[in-house]
Amino acid sequence: MISAVSTDRPNPVRRLPGMRDFDAGACRRKHEVERQLAEFIGRFGYSMLEVPVLETTELFLRKSGGDLASQMYSFIDPGSNAVSLRPEFTSAIMRHYLEMTRDSGESSLVRWQYCGPVFRYDTGSAADTGEFTQVGAELVGSNSILADAELLTMAAGVPDRLGIPDYRIRLADLDVLDSALDTVGLSDRAREFIVANMNRIGEDSDSLAATLQRAAELHVIAGIGLPDEEQHLAVAVSGLPDGAARSVLSGFMRWNTSADMPLGRRSPDEIVDRLLRKLRGGDASGAVERGLALAGQLASVKGDPVHALPRARSIVAAAGADTRAIDRLIDLTALIGEDPAVSRRLEIDFSLARGIAYYNGIIFDIVRGDAGTSLGGGGRYDALARALGGTAPVPALGFAFTLETLLSAMPPADQPYFDPDVAVVSPDDAGSVAKALRAVADIRRQGGVAVLEIRGDKHHTGLSGTVTE
Repeated sequence: MISAVSTDRPNPVRRLPGMRDFDAGACRRKHEVERQLAEFIGRFGYSMLEVPVLETTELFLRKSGGDLASQMYSFIDPGSNAVSLRPEFTSAIMRHYLEMTRDSGESSLVRWQYCGPVFRYDTGSAADTGEFTQVGAELVGSNSILADAELLTMAAGVPDRLGIPDYRIRLADLDVLDSALDTVGLSDRAREFIVANMNRIGEDSDSLAATLQRAAELHVIAGIGLPDEEQHLAVAVSGLPDGAARSVLSGFMRWNTSADMPLGRRSPDEIVDRLLRKLRGGDASGAVERGLALAGQLASVKGDPVHALPRARSIVAAAGADTRAIDRLIDLTALIGEDPAVSRRLEIDFSLARGIAYYNGIIFDIVRGDAGTSLGGGGRYDALARALGGTAPVPALGFAFTLETLLSAMPPADQPYFDPDVAVVSPDDAGSVAKALRAVADIRRQGGVAVLEIRGDKHHTGLSGTVTE
């Protein structure tokens, strides 16, 4: 019996969306730019640091917040550990710093630079999904205004070093916003919500109203947006200590569930804790509205520091807030304004939001052209150390650029990337294989490039050779 042989071929295996292949020319250009930037950042005294591509997922969740948590490539490894491909470098670098200082028993000032792949998955944009190369620097251990000035000046010099002419530096300071929100008395959760929405908030009453509605839907505002039965529960547990409130909610759950109504993967205690946070986690509606209104005033402050900063200061002062943060920002802009390459590109923009929750103090973005395509950015993150298990805050700040974006923004190379001179050694005379091997070895020892001709020929033994250059 003759069986039929299938001629079907399996579907071809394709590259994952967002992942990149670089041919020889693209690799040479990429590596040359990496070398130039490493040399440039090294002139400021920053040494190279490498950290793992794979870290525990918890490292990035501790203080990432924003959109980053939903963009991570995370999985369970063979040892049953929750791990993630790094979506950014800063958390891993702070983890390394804490381990280093824990072993030595003392804090220190360090300047590090890095370059390597990061991975993010964005369901909303194929262009923002996949593997990217980040180039950046971190200064850990100083809260000096000179540290802020050094990082900003260095970051501003990156596109200039690569010949990218049309870029701007957008600068804001979250301490200024915090000083204004201090007058309202908001919870940390409400503050984080406002910071995350700064780019959507303005003097436009419609945008403020939409953001307020969003705050209600996310239960940032107490009681608003809850279903009727949960509003009744909120009233029932108001004024009770947490232990008593949990007893009330546990009893409600036992009364409303049965064995044939599973609770899902969470335990009853976990569900009670989550419900209690939901019922009690919101701020008063009036406080959130006042906080959003103040934030909206600051978010509208944009432009030349000479005109924008006095306006921001008047908003902070009118709110009855501490003015030390805005005064420090004024001093910083005067300091970095001494560099004409920075001063002509610097603009204040309090609507700036970096999308990662660990930032405090100055934040900045470096954008290209009128379209505002982000080349890179960064800021200060003094609270990150505590979030990662440090015993005290550690003053730190840094920046990162996406190398692929820098490459696309760079002008074409003045000269094309040519292959180096290559000597081709071809064994085609009987008995000369050894001679060919000696020839390529001699050329390589002298620093040249030698290629051995090895293409097969069924009519040719391949046991011969001549040298052609």
